[in-house]
Amino acid sequence: MTGFRIRIRGVVQGVGFRPTVWRVARGLSLQGHVLNDGEGVIVELWCDETLAIKFVRALELECPPLATITSVDIDSASLTSPPPDSFEIVESHESAQISAGIPVDAAVCPQCIEETLDPSSRRYRYPFTNCTHCGPRLTITKALPYDRPKTSMATFPLCDACEQEYQNPANRRFHAQPVACADCGPTLRLFDENQRKIEPDSIGATDAIEVAASLLKQGKIIAVKGLGGFHLACDATNNDAVSELRRRKKRPAKPFAVMMRDMEQVMTHCLASEEGAQSLRSAASPVVIMPLRNVTTSHHESIGPEISPYVAPDLAELGVMLPSTPLHLLLCRDADIPLVMTSANLSGNPQCTGNDEAFSELEGIADFWLVHNRDIVIRADDSVLRQTELGLQVIRRARGLAPSPIPLPKGFDQAPQVLALGGEVKNAFCLLSGHGAILSQYIGDLESLKVWDDFQYTLAHYQSLYRFKPERIAVDCHPEYIATKFAKSTFDTKALVEVQHHHAHIAACMGENNLPIDHEKVLGVVLDGLGFGSDGTFWGGEFLLADYLGFERIGHLLPVSLPGGNQAIIQPWRNLVAWLNKSNVDEEQKSALFAQLNIDGKDINTLTAMIDNGLNSPRSTSTGRLFDAVSAALSVCIHQQSYEGQAAIELEALANQSTLSEQAGYPFNILCGSSTQMDPSPMWAILLEDLLSGAALSTIAMKFHLGLAEAISKMVVRLSQSLDFPAKVALSGGVFQNKLLLEQTVIRLKQQGVEVLIHQQVPANDGGLAFGQALIAAAVSLSGNTVEQRA
Repeated sequence: MTGFRIRIRGVVQGVGFRPTVWRVARGLSLQGHVLNDGEGVIVELWCDETLAIKFVRALELECPPLATITSVDIDSASLTSPPPDSFEIVESHESAQISAGIPVDAAVCPQCIEETLDPSSRRYRYPFTNCTHCGPRLTITKALPYDRPKTSMATFPLCDACEQEYQNPANRRFHAQPVACADCGPTLRLFDENQRKIEPDSIGATDAIEVAASLLKQGKIIAVKGLGGFHLACDATNNDAVSELRRRKKRPAKPFAVMMRDMEQVMTHCLASEEGAQSLRSAASPVVIMPLRNVTTSHHESIGPEISPYVAPDLAELGVMLPSTPLHLLLCRDADIPLVMTSANLSGNPQCTGNDEAFSELEGIADFWLVHNRDIVIRADDSVLRQTELGLQVIRRARGLAPSPIPLPKGFDQAPQVLALGGEVKNAFCLLSGHGAILSQYIGDLESLKVWDDFQYTLAHYQSLYRFKPERIAVDCHPEYIATKFAKSTFDTKALVEVQHHHAHIAACMGENNLPIDHEKVLGVVLDGLGFGSDGTFWGGEFLLADYLGFERIGHLLPVSLPGGNQAIIQPWRNLVAWLNKSNVDEEQKSALFAQLNIDGKDINTLTAMIDNGLNSPRSTSTGRLFDAVSAALSVCIHQQSYEGQAAIELEALANQSTLSEQAGYPFNILCGSSTQMDPSPMWAILLEDLLSGAALSTIAMKFHLGLAEAISKMVVRLSQSLDFPAKVALSGGVFQNKLLLEQTVIRLKQQGVEVLIHQQVPANDGGLAFGQALIAAAVSLSGNTVEQRA
């Protein structure tokens, strides 16, 4: 009999898609069946074309909240077997090709929250309540197609009650692979520092969560096993507890995230935009960085204890999140206080995922361990977003967002399979094929041995899940990057495509803005810490004319030495010395400033000699180091950064204290020659004069930001005059995570009539690098070439 075979691709497994297909088909009285395979979902219908099309349209309208349909192919087919009596869900098929999207971990849904808090429910206070609309996905998946035997839930046989829910297509737990209850599912236990189990009954408590909440209110630090790893939790309003966590974790200044009980508590302490609030309540449940509310005396009395200033030192913003699991929901409700919820690890190491690992690694850090016996197959940190006037900006793409497929722009549908390995810091890798790009969750900084091990494990896991055999390998052109060396020693060098760092940033911005493969060149402005340039120097303040195939460097920040090489990345004062030497400011002013900053004269002389003699002082156009220099000059961060970007982050926070946002910024020169250069030298003389005359530090910081935004705009206008077409401008690189600079730059560019492209789906920092690398390698391959074009 002739019928129709419908192939549906996208994130359509583990999200309640087949039950939706079943309901739609039965509602139309159709005969047929639906099944999962490695590419997605197949529906076979014994019907005419009119009904098949009506079915597809109805399905698209009723798509489950966690599902994403990327393509639907309807083909007539000769269905040899007799039609079933009605419509059925049948067993999954194995297939050689895997392109089905892995569903992301999803925050607990309203229905499951209601059950968890309902004393009459059989899942009352069960910390692992879930359904097809929520719960773990990526972090429990061992193989595809996504079925319970291929997850870490395979070790928990279903009880009769759960089995009935699991087998009933009309139930929202139909084929919800993590489904469980207190009778058959994972269990939660609380242990002390000697790994002795604490029995709640013995101290009159309902369960381990109630005991843990009581301990948190007493100022204790607890390691809590969540969806994608362990967190370290403490009372966010307790100065002593937060300070002690910093001491034990060896994290002196980097801000902590805070988990709030509900939106009411969030709005009590913070200023959430409508978009920020929606994101907090979304299935992704990320951390959202937003302004702290100014607390008056009367307001303080009504809200109770304030968030400790040690949670986010010297910052006026706070990263907040809502409970993403029933476990966290119950813990926050029982404690009834905002909780610090930070990755459980020593700074620099990956987040702990295993129970034994957590007991070992967190000894001397945690006082208690709240653990469960459901294995975390793959680590996933919390995603982090930031509120801006231009919308939410992705800072870290991880739990809840990765590995959702990123649709490819027009022209990439015939792309070969590309594996892009990303950069050295904030690493994420990317698997690209004609079906889309899979950007992994945040991995971390590969210089750490444990992070490198995690990178290799996660990469192997993804390749196994997707049965991915790359035809091209995209790497950063920096010869000393660990991922680049790994690729050269692992894969056929003929398959390698080396991609310039800043070109990859631009391509990522182009790709997420859906610019087609044959789009005309854009003017990319990439500001970051540094990346290896095609001339062998370190770049970081770049104006590139670029498309997916190649780039031409047409402008940059004035180059300056990095005295001490890597030490200049850690110690801001070194960059101050270099910039002041470069800018030829008054010697007396310079000496006065160095004395004020307590910088030793011998150290200054040593650095000056190193710069003059080119000794371990590579030249760089790094905008990040310019921020470090200004931060040091203003006594914000002088001698040592305790985390990446600290000097720039605290400088932005200082600028935001200024009320003079309409004032003129400091002047920059635009130098024309073989390459147009943005020169901050004029700024330094006026900045030092303001500083030494006692001007408000916040005003100086604001004038630096406004001056840089104005200089970027002038550079774009100057460079655009030499082009014979109105180029779009793509803003990328980690420096554009600076909300103030991004907003002010976009305002000025739009005033000039420029169309501006920014990041909102992938990070502007190196977390988005692999996506750009993959697009470039694919475009180069499709063009018949083997290398990117550089001019």
